[in-house]
Amino acid sequence: MSKRHVFEELLNTEFRWPTAGDMPFVEATKQADNAVIAEDDFTRLVLMTEGYKSAADLAVAHAASNRFDRDLLVFPILFNYRQFIELSLKYHLATHGRAVGIDANWKTHDLAVLWTSFREMLERYGTTDPDEADPVVESVVLEFAKIDPGSYSNRYPVDRQGNALPIAYGAMHLENLADVMKAVAGYFTGCDGYLSDMR
Repeated sequence: MSKRHVFEELLNTEFRWPTAGDMPFVEATKQADNAVIAEDDFTRLVLMTEGYKSAADLAVAHAASNRFDRDLLVFPILFNYRQFIELSLKYHLATHGRAVGIDANWKTHDLAVLWTSFREMLERYGTTDPDEADPVVESVVLEFAKIDPGSYSNRYPVDRQGNALPIAYGAMHLENLADVMKAVAGYFTGCDGYLSDMR
């Protein structure tokens, strides 16, 4: 008996098994059925930034009504939100930093380092913070930096030496996380518009 038939019997359902001719990357016959991958790097940066957040938001929405999927989806949700923050910071440094002598930084995944450069950039622009949002966003960014310093903790259970990675929290309310990330996204969008006007 084949492995596929054993799985089908165990799961009591038909099981998709690899077949000759399977190719992961093909174009659909109808152009409207394809995802289009942007050719220029700036457009890809914007789409990636928004895409990681959207993927996390969709997973949170699914998990809200599917209790048993929450424990599966929490890791990609955390990774995607973290990646959204990282790319947002890198976008701002690359887009607005040069005008005030701050270099883009594509070499690090360290959110604390990226946030420090971002704050310095804001100071050089002379931005004010009447809503006192900067320290709120800083605390969110630094919390992500603390629980996943190298963008590794939500992709693997162990480090490169095989040692178990510690977890920061044993449980979390994903809908609250999504709400906070909505505010962080609004902050970055507002900063982009404001800094674009200043430039």
